[in-house]
Amino acid sequence: MRTTIDALRTRTDATAVVACVCLLLVLAHGSTTLVTAFTVRAGLSVVPTALGVPFALPGLRATPLGATDWSWQLCENFAALLLLAVATARMRRHLRLCPGAGRGRRLLAGWTALVAGAAVAGAWRGMVAARMVEAGALGWLLLTLTGVLFGALWGLLLGWLPGTAALATRPPSRAAPPSPGPETGAEAGARQGD
Repeated sequence: MRTTIDALRTRTDATAVVACVCLLLVLAHGSTTLVTAFTVRAGLSVVPTALGVPFALPGLRATPLGATDWSWQLCENFAALLLLAVATARMRRHLRLCPGAGRGRRLLAGWTALVAGAAVAGAWRGMVAARMVEAGALGWLLLTLTGVLFGALWGLLLGWLPGTAALATRPPSRAAPPSPGPETGAEAGARQGD
């Protein structure tokens, strides 16, 4: 059993794991049952929403929630996909630039991947809210900035989930330098002539 788990960890990339955790988060935020249960138990969490700030992370769902229309739901789904794309790109960039990073940096990279994704998605959601209420220039700016701020705060709050998932993977092994291949006759002759 142990070797199967080790083999799975070796083959699993941290980028894929972080993307899967972020996908689960946006699917959970798209669940009417979970969102309703959360808002009932943590009622103060919806106070910023009453002021126009997008609530929590964007939810990926197939049908509109409550009295919202399809255009609003399509914008929410786009925000969820935007969150996934930014979080995946952030984690992929970390693995490309720092392949031998330690566990702490990998945890931080997974955490900040959700923060970055949620902030970008919050900016989009803020612009959508400004468009829906036909806000002026100042309203567009304020709703976009508050969307970024509250998106990043939700990312900070929930970022430990993809961060810990990134720790479950092994860092990519360092590639050995390529071994010299067999020489052709021209290469051997050129070397003897030098």
